[in-house]
Amino acid sequence: MKIFTAEDRGEIIMIIAAFAGVGKTYFCDHLEDAKDFVCMPYKYFLPETDSDNVEHEKAKADFSLQMNPEYPSNYINAILENMELYKYLVIPSDSSVLAGLEDMHIPYILCFPERTAKEEYRRRYLQRGNNEEFIDIFIGGWDNFMKSLQYDEYGAKIILAEDKYLLDVKDRIDKIILSGELPIQG
Repeated sequence: MKIFTAEDRGEIIMIIAAFAGVGKTYFCDHLEDAKDFVCMPYKYFLPETDSDNVEHEKAKADFSLQMNPEYPSNYINAILENMELYKYLVIPSDSSVLAGLEDMHIPYILCFPERTAKEEYRRRYLQRGNNEEFIDIFIGGWDNFMKSLQYDEYGAKIILAEDKYLLDVKDRIDKIILSGELPIQG
């Protein structure tokens, strides 16, 4: 297994690839050494806006946004540049990004909900202010997303039970990191 450490701190670092709505931002807001490394500035050419989180959530899946042709390689490169700065670098579970990380032998922990939690996640998306396009993508494609994540054979997996969030499984994440459970040959 390839293990990455922050050289100045001597601690193991990990990329956590988490599905939409599992609580990536909350996790990072409550841990000192965690970064919610959003992909939107790399995936799209974004208009200048304020940093209001509600507006950020509404902008997700906005079909008027222009895709950046450099994505996902620009985002993967940014992950590599930033991964040693934080113990937990939390990213979305975008399949093209995960494939790129696998190609580079970069370990990650994949965190996603139980397949039966679809309606719970619809409520989470509405509560946090996501637009209808976002909900159509993630709820409309729910079964395909869950199947794809379940069949990922590279990263270690944590499947969240109903009413659980990423922060609820922090101890499990730490155990995976420390135990070398990641099925990665380096």
